[in-house]
Amino acid sequence: MKRLSYILSTLALAAASPAVAQTSAPELWAEWLAQAEATGQNVTADVTETDTGLTLSNLTVLFEDEAVTTRGVIDEIQMTENADGTISVSYSDLYTMTFTFSVDDDAPPANIEMLVRHENLGMEVSGEAGARVYAYAADQLSITEGRLWGGGSEPPTIDVDMVLTDLDSTYTITGTDPATMRFSSDGSLGGLTLRVELASPDEPGSFKSGLMIGPMEATSAGTLLSLANLNQADDALPEGFELTGNTTYASMAFEMLFEAPQEGFAVNYRNDGGSIGAAIAPDEMSYNIAASGARAMITGTDIPVPVEFSVGSSEVALSLPLMASDAPQDMGLRVGVQELVVGDALLSMVDPGRALPRDPMSLLFDASGQVQLFMDLANIDPDEMTGPPGELRTLSVNEMNLSVGGAALTGTADFNFTPGQIVPMPVGSADLELAGGNALLDALIDGGLVPNEQGAFIRGAANVFARPGAGPDTLETTVEFGADGSITANGIPLQ
Repeated sequence: MKRLSYILSTLALAAASPAVAQTSAPELWAEWLAQAEATGQNVTADVTETDTGLTLSNLTVLFEDEAVTTRGVIDEIQMTENADGTISVSYSDLYTMTFTFSVDDDAPPANIEMLVRHENLGMEVSGEAGARVYAYAADQLSITEGRLWGGGSEPPTIDVDMVLTDLDSTYTITGTDPATMRFSSDGSLGGLTLRVELASPDEPGSFKSGLMIGPMEATSAGTLLSLANLNQADDALPEGFELTGNTTYASMAFEMLFEAPQEGFAVNYRNDGGSIGAAIAPDEMSYNIAASGARAMITGTDIPVPVEFSVGSSEVALSLPLMASDAPQDMGLRVGVQELVVGDALLSMVDPGRALPRDPMSLLFDASGQVQLFMDLANIDPDEMTGPPGELRTLSVNEMNLSVGGAALTGTADFNFTPGQIVPMPVGSADLELAGGNALLDALIDGGLVPNEQGAFIRGAANVFARPGAGPDTLETTVEFGADGSITANGIPLQ
């Protein structure tokens, strides 16, 4: 998918290569070719000058790497010089992409053709050299499968139908040197739908999936070469790689179905909106994913009961340094799952007597700290590693809250870690509080999930290593980790 996105963006850049008030279409074409060369593409076209600009016929974009060769062809692009100094760009209806790759050393290359069509796609380029701005819009873009051939055997049956509606985006390129040029974008989509069906001639069964995303808004920024190199980045990041992006959407629905004789499974997922963001630079990376109102069901021949769950909200966020340093660097992690409700059919397998409260479950864990890296994580070579790539220096649990079966465990912690330890040993303390623990233990015993003897042992141990809290059925304790390796809870040695 990232290769497809990159080729589509290449088409957009090609058709709308930056122009300014005094830039003619031939100058624009020359600038376009220079940018293509800088990003590793081979672009050709039959060029015809017109009274108002240029006609580019049989425009071809060729991109090759070690694994795949991608060839894109569009019949015609019209570049029209306007009286106000802008350049309007229009496209013919069909853009064809062909992906060629090796399946087997003894077999001919395999080829997959994808067809991109549009409704009322147009672009207007404005701005000055070093600050190019272009805006494009379309009522619809659709992507469908074309021919499949080669590979030395009968190809699978593939049916793809992807539709993007109401595209509206502004794209800016700053700088004139392709090696340092930067881009930024801000755009929206009315919606996206994707349907995929696969069937193999050698195996029984069929696979179907579908995706629907509601209105979306997205922003991105970075260096132009990073956008080009995104398609080539494997285990190591190219030097100077820098990209950021964030997308929000109003809703999402995903379905997946596999059917075969004697077996099958189905997945159904929906949510009420969310966001996806990421940033990566030579010295650090971060990402965050969030969703609200999620619900899912999984069924299958090997699953005894339907697996159902719903989540009020969820989030995952991580920030991490990437570059080696003589000093510790900041890091952070946040994981949250609020109002998790598991389907009754699954819970009844564990608790048929309904002894446990069916209260929604929640988890929130927010931590920050510092880590010292001895090597660059972005360009690490596992074969050359002689030790860990870094060491944890500090860790603070800013907030922890786990709620299950009517009980809630909360806490905070602060730890330091001594350099040079093979097994990191914390020095510091954690403050914990458990509310509703005895009631949950009573429910587990009543439901036969915990034997009476074990329940009595747990209750006795809790009373030793914790003290009564301020509220009813509340226990609290402080767990301390000493520099000498000692561990105590509520002042009682654990080790």
